[in-house]
Amino acid sequence: MAIFSMVILAIYSTWTAILRASKVGADAAANLQRARVAARALQEALASAVMFQANQGLYSFEADTSGQFAALSFVARLPMSYLGGGYFGDQVVRRVTFTVEPDAAGVPQLLLTQQPVLQTNIAQGEAYTLALAREVNMFALEFFDPRSREGWITEWTLTNQMPRQVRFALAFGKPAGSAIDPRDVTVRTVDIPSSPVPIVVQGTPAAPAAPVGAVGTPARPNPAQPPGAVVPNTPGAGFDPRWRPGGGGG
Repeated sequence: MAIFSMVILAIYSTWTAILRASKVGADAAANLQRARVAARALQEALASAVMFQANQGLYSFEADTSGQFAALSFVARLPMSYLGGGYFGDQVVRRVTFTVEPDAAGVPQLLLTQQPVLQTNIAQGEAYTLALAREVNMFALEFFDPRSREGWITEWTLTNQMPRQVRFALAFGKPAGSAIDPRDVTVRTVDIPSSPVPIVVQGTPAAPAAPVGAVGTPARPNPAQPPGAVVPNTPGAGFDPRWRPGGGGG
């Protein structure tokens, strides 16, 4: 009888160990999938970021890293295959916002909110929100700034400028604020290939052709722009951190 009990106990212990290992494996796979989906959504959006400085109310680049979790909002020209693309149809220029908010059970989840910049076939003010991942443990941001001695900074305050690169870190699967194994953290560095379109380029029409004078008189030069005039923050003009649309600091 004692031998039979020992056999049953051994079988039960083995089965329990198998179940525990299966759960650990399933949790690890789920966390990996969460990180993959969230990282891809962030990468695709950042790589498609656009900005027109003459329309700062629509195209501002906003980042908040002051809280436990970061938040990021900007406008991007997204591919048709991007998450939620079928909902917006041909409205490919959309403001995307990444935030971490608790769900009904209080579990932190990474949310992606999208809204078309030009409202046509979408009701005014309507936004589309998708939960990218649950059980968020970390969402952090860094920005490359060539003016900084360190290179990477954790706060971006120039809403009328876009950083050249953005680095983000994501971790899932543990209570927020608990210790994180570095091996569980997904870190990506994304280049932002586009530059803000200056006001002078967006708002100034092409100079008209120089009018031709009467027969026998030379054409008059176009006085619209004096020779050698340079617009701040355009190629060849250098960077002036005090400049922003409408004047004032960035």
